[in-house]
Amino acid sequence: MAARMSWIGGWRAELLAGTASGLLLALSFPPFPTRFLAAFALVPVFRYYMRAGGFPWKRSLALGFILGAAFFATLLFWIVKLIPESGATMPWVLVPALVILVAYLSCYTALFTVALSFFRNRWGTGALFAAPALWSLAEFARSHGELGFSWGVLANALAIHPTAIQGLSVYGPFGLSLVLVLLNLLCAYVIYGASRGARLAAALAFVVIALGHLLWGGWEIARFDRAASRTGRADTVAVAQPNVDPGVKWDVAYRDSLFRQMGKFTVQASHGGARLIVFPETAAPVSFKASPAYLGLLEYIAKSNGIDILTGYVDHTIVGDTWLAHNAAALIRSDGTFAGNYHKVNLLPFGEKMPWSQYFPFLSKADFGQANFIAGHEQTLFASSAGKFGVLICFESTFSDYTSRAVRDGADFLVNITNDGWFGSSRGPIQHAEMAILRSVENRVTLFRSAYTGVSMVVDPVGRVRERLGLLREGMIAGVVERAAERPLYTRHGNVIYFGMVLANLVLVCVPPAIRRSRRGKLPA
Repeated sequence: MAARMSWIGGWRAELLAGTASGLLLALSFPPFPTRFLAAFALVPVFRYYMRAGGFPWKRSLALGFILGAAFFATLLFWIVKLIPESGATMPWVLVPALVILVAYLSCYTALFTVALSFFRNRWGTGALFAAPALWSLAEFARSHGELGFSWGVLANALAIHPTAIQGLSVYGPFGLSLVLVLLNLLCAYVIYGASRGARLAAALAFVVIALGHLLWGGWEIARFDRAASRTGRADTVAVAQPNVDPGVKWDVAYRDSLFRQMGKFTVQASHGGARLIVFPETAAPVSFKASPAYLGLLEYIAKSNGIDILTGYVDHTIVGDTWLAHNAAALIRSDGTFAGNYHKVNLLPFGEKMPWSQYFPFLSKADFGQANFIAGHEQTLFASSAGKFGVLICFESTFSDYTSRAVRDGADFLVNITNDGWFGSSRGPIQHAEMAILRSVENRVTLFRSAYTGVSMVVDPVGRVRERLGLLREGMIAGVVERAAERPLYTRHGNVIYFGMVLANLVLVCVPPAIRRSRRGKLPA
């Protein structure tokens, strides 16, 4: 017991700083109302680095893992409650899966703290101002690649505050994270700065940056309200939320009732003046190639009601004797014709495919209850009576650069279809829905989100949720298509401005000390 207490005492600083910041970070996300903590949560970690002395990489590594474990375990603990909604064939795997996921995500917070200790040891306390660039780069790295996972990106915490997130249209989500970490660092200097002058300067900088963003955000919203243009003559889009129990959705006995429900919603949307109705991911739980009668039924419903229908379904590509499944969306026009489909490109790792199974086919044979979909190869831009739009299926709404590509190619609005029924009534659907709000602000277009069991939304181009259907409610909402008169900088240039911010941040931290060192090294003639 004494040895254990001695070990804890030896790592006390890392345990306290990492745990405190991790919990404050988690409290910055839904369902908690304390989103303002996103500007203060990292203060304990920065206080750790502001004290005197060196910072061995092993201690920084431990600090990063403690920070990540406290943050991600608190943020994502609902994963273990996916039983029975997840349909896992081995439910016991969800607990170790959460442990592995948290450990993996904590590698990125550890990468941040190790890099920060390197800067701190080499250039002193002033080098802590490299933290905004280092943190945002770690977020960028974990949001890309085969295991890309954007849950917990700091910018997501402010999704419900439109005035605070308008900068997304300039520098994107990682740029906003950079700004938030800078505010965290300034706050640490306000509290723990070495001199009164340093504390006052930090306080002034904090107020200027925070207040400047809020004032500019309010001005941007007002400017949009004055200048926004609508696309089309009758551009109302309806969003359906079927709210069918995931346990019966795939039961063949319920299939006809599901399509009757789709018909009911379509009639209501048409009578309400909508030109397009959106149904969620796999709302049609069939392959139209295997069950063409159901496609014919939807074509008849669309034509008889004079309305376009977008629905999620399961498509198949036949290669030899093998049927390859795709998570897909199809558009059926008001004239009763099948207008095309989209195969989801970004599949959820371990949920819809085994990572790297396209390179190592034996991985796809592992069965934990996950789907084994085949990824699509390109985005589809649908042309509907309400305008052109791109579709984001479920997890794809978390990828900012993928979304902006659709708008850059000519989309007038965005549609996000998802089936979060396997989340149950946890905080998962709320976290997932809020991430989609950022996509509308980044691209200044309306986003229509249809979720099978909630949360469904209509989000305007400046991030205001105009209509919303909460969890486990059946119903329908509608909104009009709006967009900004010009494509914003983020849509046109992607992460270029963000990387410029990173470069400027690192140059300002590294170059002045190098110049001073060089001058000290010169001997007078």
